[in-house]
Amino acid sequence: MSVHNIDDEKIAILSDTHGSLPAWRRALEVFGKDIRTVLHAGDVLYHGPRNSIPGGYTPADLAEAMNCFADDGGRLLISEGNCDAPVDRMLLKPQLEHYISALWRGRKILMMHGDNFPLLREMALANSVDLAISGHTHVASLVREKGTIFLNPGSTTIPKGRDPESAALAGADGVRIVTLDGRELHFENW
Repeated sequence: MSVHNIDDEKIAILSDTHGSLPAWRRALEVFGKDIRTVLHAGDVLYHGPRNSIPGGYTPADLAEAMNCFADDGGRLLISEGNCDAPVDRMLLKPQLEHYISALWRGRKILMMHGDNFPLLREMALANSVDLAISGHTHVASLVREKGTIFLNPGSTTIPKGRDPESAALAGADGVRIVTLDGRELHFENW
């Protein structure tokens, strides 16, 4: 597993776009034009057999938009989700990795999709990770255990908790989950 070095002031985090181009665009609007790094916790293009087809479901268009983000100098790190398939690897320029390990402004980040959350938890706590990111459940959550913040940004397309479509931002003050309308749902400081 390679370690990605990120020096940006803020990073954007999302998960479970499930092929929805409008959800990707709305998330980028909320993140703002100064965001250059996006961490995606998986389930990128396909809606999956247990989910309804989300609004704006155009996987090829979403892949093109994500590739354009990367081509325009953006950094997109994607952990492979349980709905991601080998064909997705052919459409997306950014590589899908099972685990994403990153150093961001002195903080250790570990991201995986979350369909094996006990493994993510074990790895994060054993390695004193500052921020452990998962998706999969479509439920936004922000919990601190020992020195680790566990973040699930929720789903940009098919939320399953009480919260609406959401994503997250990490900055100097902490981590916040926001709706795709820009309203803050949860915040945890460093």
